[in-house]
Amino acid sequence: MKRIRYITTWQFALGFTLLYSAFVFYLFAQLHPQGTPFDLPSFFFFIGAGLGTLLTVYGCHRIIRRLENRVSPGVFYGLLFLVSLLMFPVFYGLYWGLLVNRIIYGGGATVLSVLREARLTAGVFQVPVCFATILGMYNEKVFRLNQDILLKENMLAETRLTQLQQQVDPHFLFNNLNILSALIRQSPDQAELFSQRLSELYRYYLRSGRQQLVTLQEEMQYMQDYLYLLKCRFGEAFVPDIKTPIILSPQELFLVTGTLQLLLENVVKHNAASLHQPLTIHIRITDEELIMENEIRVRESASEKVGLQNLEHRYRILTGKKISYGTAEGTFQVRIPLIKQLKTTTA
Repeated sequence: MKRIRYITTWQFALGFTLLYSAFVFYLFAQLHPQGTPFDLPSFFFFIGAGLGTLLTVYGCHRIIRRLENRVSPGVFYGLLFLVSLLMFPVFYGLYWGLLVNRIIYGGGATVLSVLREARLTAGVFQVPVCFATILGMYNEKVFRLNQDILLKENMLAETRLTQLQQQVDPHFLFNNLNILSALIRQSPDQAELFSQRLSELYRYYLRSGRQQLVTLQEEMQYMQDYLYLLKCRFGEAFVPDIKTPIILSPQELFLVTGTLQLLLENVVKHNAASLHQPLTIHIRITDEELIMENEIRVRESASEKVGLQNLEHRYRILTGKKISYGTAEGTFQVRIPLIKQLKTTTA
C-alpha cells in the first residue's frame, strides 16, 4: 500500500497566507482607500506582512517542536499560539518600524508606535495565520495517523497470511507423518506420544493464529513439543541449551506468536548437523530479551532468510520494537526483545 500524497502543514499555511494577505489588501483598499491605496507597493506590503507572520510562526514551531510528543496536541497548539503571539511584536517592529517605515519611506518609528501597530495588526495577521497553521498541523496529524493505521492493517493481514502459510508447511507435515508411520510399526507407544505432541503443536497453531502476542511461558511449552518432533526426526543432531536467568515470571513476558518455532526452523533449515557432529542451539532468556545462537554450518540447499525478515516485519508492526540478527566469529545470533506487561493490583 502506497501512501497518498498529501499537502503538508507548511504548504497549506503558505497557500492560505498568500490568499489571505491578498484578500486583506483588497478589503482594506475598499474600506480605507486613503490609508491603503490600491497599488503594487501596498499589495506587496500586505504580502510581506503575511509571509513574515508565517515565518514567525514557523520559527516559534522550530523552537518548541521537541515538546510536540511530550504534551497533548491541545497544549502544544496553545503554546505555539502564545509564543508566536509574543514574538509577533518583534517581527512587526523589524518589518514595519525598521524596514518599511524607516528605510523605505524614511520616516521615524518609536517603540510605542511599533507596539501600537503590532497590537492592531496582530488580529489581522498573526491570529488567522497561526490558526491556519494549527489547522494544517491537526489535519496532517490525523491524516498520517489514519494512513499508518491503514498501512499497519494491510501489512498485518499480509504477515498473518505468511504466518499461516509457514505454520501449515506441507513439508513439515509430510516429514512428521512419515516419522509417525514408521513409529507405528516400530514402537506403538512412542507413536502415540508422537501423535499427541504433533496434535498439541497444531492445536497451538490454530489457537495462536488468532493472537498477536503470547506469553513466554506458552512459547516455551510449545517449543518443547517442537523440539520433541525434531528429536524424533534427527535424533540428537540438534541439542538445545536453554538458560533462563530471569527475575520476572514467564507469564509476565510476551513475544510475537510463533517466534521460537520460526527461530528453531531457521536453525534446522540453514545448518547441517548429525549424530556424530551435533549442533548445539544456545537459548538464553533474560527479563529484556531472548537470545538464540548457534555455530554456522551452512547447508548447500539453504534458502534465503525470509522467515527472519518476516518476523522482523511483524515485530515492527505489532510492538514497534526491532529484532537484530547477524553473524560474528563463526556463529549466528538472533536477539528478540521481550514485551513486559505490568500487573494491576487490587485492594
